[in-house]
Amino acid sequence: MLALERETVCVCNDETNEWEVYSCSPKTITKIKKAGLELLRVDDDGGHYFRGDYGQVSFRAKSNGRNWTPEQKRAAADRMRAIANKSKE
Repeated sequence: MLALERETVCVCNDETNEWEVYSCSPKTITKIKKAGLELLRVDDDGGHYFRGDYGQVSFRAKSNGRNWTPEQKRAAADRMRAIANKSKE
């Protein structure tokens, strides 16, 4: 299956407060299993169908990364150097 064809579909039912999730992306299937959603079935094409409580699925804002000042970079480098030197002893 081509990467373009691998999809994940999440449907939230507000009445039952449950998610129904379909995925044929191995990477996403692993994440869904780790989240503890219930596996309902696997189809012949390898698509996995899951169900889970509302609180088992969440979304977060994209991280912009950490903006370090030159002083913070220097301090972090010093800490790492100290740890590396300590482990050599």
